[in-house]
Formats: sequence, structure tokens, C-alpha cells
Amino acid sequence: MTVTPAEFNQGLQNGKSCGDAETSTSSAVKEAVIFLHLPKTAGTTLNRLIEWEYPLSEMYSVDPVFFEWSAARLYRLPSERLARTRMFKGHMLFGLHKVLPQPATYITVLRDPIDRVISAFYFMRNYKLHPLYWKFRFQNYTLEDFVRWSRRDNVQSKIIAGAKYEEPCTAEIAERAKNNLRQHFSVVGLSERFEESLALMKLRFNWQLSTYSSFNVTRSRPKKRDLSPATLDLIRESNSFDIELYRCAEAMLTDAINKNAQEVASVARHLVEARTRTRNSLSASAFAVRSAARKAISRAYSSV
Repeated sequence: MTVTPAEFNQGLQNGKSCGDAETSTSSAVKEAVIFLHLPKTAGTTLNRLIEWEYPLSEMYSVDPVFFEWSAARLYRLPSERLARTRMFKGHMLFGLHKVLPQPATYITVLRDPIDRVISAFYFMRNYKLHPLYWKFRFQNYTLEDFVRWSRRDNVQSKIIAGAKYEEPCTAEIAERAKNNLRQHFSVVGLSERFEESLALMKLRFNWQLSTYSSFNVTRSRPKKRDLSPATLDLIRESNSFDIELYRCAEAMLTDAINKNAQEVASVARHLVEARTRTRNSLSASAFAVRSAARKAISRAYSSV
């Protein structure tokens, strides 16, 4: 069972959690949350925040480097361990809820497809642990080469549809992705409206979010305005399904915010203030160190 955005809105209006809109409090507690981390969409920041909201023994974190092995291992875990896990997160395809013994709902964050492609390419070209790093370096890949020859087009649509993102995207896959967003996701966020997206998640899952900082921001990359019109057109053409999906997600997010405007505005304002307070401060550095330690423990626990 998954909880729809409509049920979430109704639950908030009734002063309850989303699960309470349909189930009792006791059964809502047993609901699992599945965070589909789409590459380069502010997902690392959300991962670090999530890791402070749940006991480490009740999370499964898909390894960000060996994610194919880690996601496949997740599907082979004993049902007893799956049942006691409240948060599943990381780079994986849609569909995990089908094998879980408990009810589940999904969350994700999408990003403007052009910005996401630019960020993804420069991250791959600069991060030595990425599988494509050396290929890009030795072959002197440009952004245009990446868009033309890589099969990583429409990545957001493929992941949310549960399709392999090394294979071509089709209209059927794109439509399935939009239907999955509407039917299975409690919160669909956007990285461009991250605080509002995070506010909806805080309200939906009763998160504390006592400290807030950004992680893994790709800075050594050009902006959209720095690229030629021909390059931008090439990215748009190759990721047209993701552009459609992004518009769908944007409409869903706007609708959810409008239906809970006061609560979302208040939480988002506090989040912005929290991020501003910690920026370039000792508290931000301390939080980053503690978060790195917690991330390492979470990854270690998920691998055993």
C-alpha cells in the first residue's frame, strides 16, 4: 500500500500524518519510506538530513559508489529485516515497495533537466570514484559528447518508471514515470524549491530537522547561461521526457504547497534561517563532520 498526495493533503488538513488519513496511528508507524535518490538533484543533502531522523538500525542506505550491487542486495534481504526498516534510500529504481512486507510510500526530488545534465557531467568528470571518470579524462569528453553518446538521457524518468537508465527511454516509460509520481509518492520535491520540498517532508513524516546544511554541491561547472544555444538545444532534445516529467512534478509540488500554504511557509522560513546561521560557521563544519561519521556507519550497517 502506498499513500497518495491527495491522502497526504487530507491528512494535514485533519491535523494528522499522511498515514493517518487512511490507517490507524499504530499501522502508520509501520509504514516504510523509500527515498529514490535521483543523481545530482540535492539528494546528498537530503540523505544527510534523513540520517539524523531515524535510528541507524532502521535504515538501509544504498551504497552511492557500488549502488547496483547494493540495490540488488537490498532485494535479497530477509523479510524480517525489511519489516523492521523504516527508511530505504539511495540510487535505486522504483519498485521496492512490491517486495516489502509492510506498507510503503515514496519520496524524491527532481531537478531542472538541463541543470541536472550539466551538473552530472561535471561531477562525473571530476569525481575520481565515479565509474566514468577515467573514460571522460582519457577520451577528453566534452559536455556535448556526453549528451550525444551517453545513454544516460532522461535519467529521472527512467528511475521513477523503474526502467534501466542505461537503455533508451520511450514514451511508455515516460508515461509510467508520471503515473508513478501521482500514485505512489507522498512528496515530490524540486531542488530549485528545496526548502519548500523539505518542509512538506517534515510535515508529512514529523521530522525534526534541527540542523540544516548543504552537501556535495558541484561548483566547478558552467551555468546554463554560459552555454551556447546549440548545446542547450541538444540537451533539451535528448532529455525531452525528463522535461515533461519535471513539469508534472512542478505542478504536483505547487498544488501540495498551496493546500498547506501556512504550514509550509513557516517551516521553509525556519529552514532558510537555519541554513543561513550555519553557513561558513564552526557549527556547519561540526555538523558536516558528525554527518560524515553517521553516513559511514549507516553505509557499513547496510552492507552487512
